[in-house]
Amino acid sequence: MKIFPYALIIFWIIIILAPAILAYLIWWFFIFVWINILAFFQNVKWKDDNYVKFGKYKIYR
Repeated sequence: MKIFPYALIIFWIIIILAPAILAYLIWWFFIFVWINILAFFQNVKWKDDNYVKFGKYKIYR
């Protein structure tokens, strides 16, 4: 038996019975996205050569 469909059913029952949990999940999702955006812009090396370098790849503007 596959457990994933049952886990989804239980998850949605919990969301229906306690919608405040959904608000917390959405809040954590946006915090996660915000942290990843900040980490992305800190790791990007902007140069005068008109390209952005990711590892050994160059993406030209």
